[in-house]
Amino acid sequence: MDEKHYQIIGLVGFIIAGLVFIAAGINFGDALTIVGSVIWVLSCLVWMIPLIRPKRD
Repeated sequence: MDEKHYQIIGLVGFIIAGLVFIAAGINFGDALTIVGSVIWVLSCLVWMIPLIRPKRD
């Protein structure tokens, strides 16, 4: 595997962790945790875009 694949795997792990924190925030009714976790997940998705989008020549 090349570096790109390792980065994608790491980002998927971060996204899963963010989703777990969203669930915890919902469970405990903590709006700040929910907002922070949603921002985290969205940021990871934006970070992943250049890794999964095919390069244009």
